[in-house]
Amino acid sequence: MSYVVLARKWRPHLFKDVVGQGNVIRTLQNAIDSGRIAHAYLFSGPRGVGKTSVARIFAKAVNCTEGPRPEPCEECSVCREISSGRSMDVIEIDAASNRGIDEIRELRENVKFAPVSGRYKVYIIDEAHMLTIDAFNALLKTLEEPPAHVIFILATTEPHKMPDTILSRCQRFNFRMLTRKEIIDQLRYMMEVEEIKIEEESLSLIAEIADGGMRDALSILDQILSFSEGEVKAEEVSQLLGLSERHLMEKLVDNILQNDSSASLSTLNSLANQGADLSQCLKKLVSYFRDLMVYKVNPDLIDASETRIQHLAELIPHVSINRIMKIARLLTQAESDIKQMGYERLNFELALIKLSRLRDDAVPLGDVLGKLEDIESRLSSGEFTLKTANNNSQEIYSKAEATIIEDEEDDEIIEVPESKEINPIKSKWIEFLKFLKAKKNKAIIHAYLIEAKPVAIKENAFIIDFSPEFHWHKEQVQDAEHKQEIETELSEFMGKTMKLKLDDGNKSDSSDNPGQKKPMNQIEMQRDAKKDNNVKQVLEVFNGRVVEVKP
Repeated sequence: MSYVVLARKWRPHLFKDVVGQGNVIRTLQNAIDSGRIAHAYLFSGPRGVGKTSVARIFAKAVNCTEGPRPEPCEECSVCREISSGRSMDVIEIDAASNRGIDEIRELRENVKFAPVSGRYKVYIIDEAHMLTIDAFNALLKTLEEPPAHVIFILATTEPHKMPDTILSRCQRFNFRMLTRKEIIDQLRYMMEVEEIKIEEESLSLIAEIADGGMRDALSILDQILSFSEGEVKAEEVSQLLGLSERHLMEKLVDNILQNDSSASLSTLNSLANQGADLSQCLKKLVSYFRDLMVYKVNPDLIDASETRIQHLAELIPHVSINRIMKIARLLTQAESDIKQMGYERLNFELALIKLSRLRDDAVPLGDVLGKLEDIESRLSSGEFTLKTANNNSQEIYSKAEATIIEDEEDDEIIEVPESKEINPIKSKWIEFLKFLKAKKNKAIIHAYLIEAKPVAIKENAFIIDFSPEFHWHKEQVQDAEHKQEIETELSEFMGKTMKLKLDDGNKSDSSDNPGQKKPMNQIEMQRDAKKDNNVKQVLEVFNGRVVEVKP
């Protein structure tokens, strides 16, 4: 007799043999037991977790000679035919290769015929998301109102690609990925029955590589059994599966956390020389830092090998949660860049160099606020001033606005806050925006106003303006309904009736005054601002740079 691979030999034939899908099994058995058998089901979930196997078992349960029953008997002729794949009443269709409208039309004709030996004709459509739109449309009516003797079971790994019209006609069951422990326990049981000795660490490595899929785990185990002689040892598993790549990935994580760009690029080069798929390596790196982040927040949520958990525990004391999140964002951005532009090695290397520049010694917020308060008090008292661009006069710091970026590679922008004494109008506007944001049903008008610039407060009117690039926001604020809503909130905030006015934009133009000196452009203003000792001091304190100077 020819050899039967483990994935086929150990395919479950009864509901009780299915691993890890307890909720799905219980619901299906209850439906059969109570006679509430639907005409269409959708089984969705990752590959190799039991969707098609459960569909076959369900077909046996509803067609069993002793049934319908919650568990097929496996002894009657109907159960045996379905188990062996010989049943005329259970039709499996691979939608990946039979995805056109002609195949569905043929199916629509065949459903009219009664079952040969069972109660129901069960159509199992695997990878159903691969059907064309025309095929889905042709299936709609039949799926919604099939003959009483027909049951459809659609299995898919990508339910988001299924049309809503199809989803609404099916009872949906979500199959989950198996945990590492569930895979290890099942593999251990199989090896005991097969009378094969295997080290526990070998099972752990297989479960980790399988990534939640039992079929993948069995395929890997089959390959290992063909390679090994006698007891299956962890060293042999590592050698066969090329797990030296795994150690290089751990080394790369260490390189990143040590801010060592040279070592990171060297490790990446080693991975490339071993023939590793760099895109997959990047995905694994993202997964590693995801595990690191979750482990730091709640170690109980991590489902990984003892080796991985031990490594995570060693890393945790030396890295902050903020830095982990920054690293994860940069790596996912690199993934996106590779998908859009290609150049996987270049984008991977760029990401590693950027990561080496991230710092884990962020200044505590309390220290930052303390420094800001000190600067503001010194500005208010006139202790120091900033020179203007032409150096002919001095103006108080409140005449310019400086924006400082904490790190060139970080998206987080810190604005130097102004005290009420320095800019009371802007301060009041910021407070109003916070007031709006705190109200759950005012998110839309808060979004319209977030780009507005406060100009002045005159009598019972708050005057604002928008930059040209935010003309859409300005149009929304000018809408009568939106404006009335804003004025209502503004009046409540100010404690008196207030109107919202938009600046008319009548500003003096230097072209009308030929004798007036042409204003400096932004580059010139930034260059001159950087020469000022006080600006240098602020930039040094916050490790920042001048982004824009607004007269």
